[in-house]
Amino acid sequence: WERHYDEKDLRWDLDEVAPPFVRLWEENDISPCKAIVPGCGAGHEVLFLSEKGFEVTAIDYTHGAVKLLEDALKKKKISCEVLRQDFFALGHEHDATFGLMLEHTFFCAINPNMRQAYVETASRVIKPGGNLIGLFYETGENDGPPFNTRREDIEKYFSNSFVIKSLKKTLNSAEQRRGKEWLAVLKKKSNSS
Repeated sequence: WERHYDEKDLRWDLDEVAPPFVRLWEENDISPCKAIVPGCGAGHEVLFLSEKGFEVTAIDYTHGAVKLLEDALKKKKISCEVLRQDFFALGHEHDATFGLMLEHTFFCAINPNMRQAYVETASRVIKPGGNLIGLFYETGENDGPPFNTRREDIEKYFSNSFVIKSLKKTLNSAEQRRGKEWLAVLKKKSNSS
């Protein structure tokens, strides 16, 4: 991934917050809280949440992503915690810390054999009753990244630790992703660590 930033090959980057997130916030009263954005990339969702009053922790393991985000935060005079590290290696000081995790093209970027570890880490850092709101990318292709994510994959991996409050194809994706994104609102179960 670092090479993509070095070569300025960010073809996945929309250069804005994903439109389904904007619509979701327009249609719902989502109260600000401590939030985490894993695999934050250039940080459009980080800026979006920060501007809405969330206390955001952004995490990405590439120097290029962190630099882009830090530059954007400085330009907009926004402060938030930016961690350059592996999401899966988050320390236990982050356990049950976040009321919201915002997922955008991170689950599809990791190898599918890491999906269970993703859910375990998300479940560990989100407070009981907290939400994971995500856009999951159904590419329809066998290889990746991005790796294909179907409805059945979301249900399979998240159902043990999260209640699926809403899971539907979004109608207002960016043009290049139209018909390929699942918008999920998942609530962490109280008895799930």
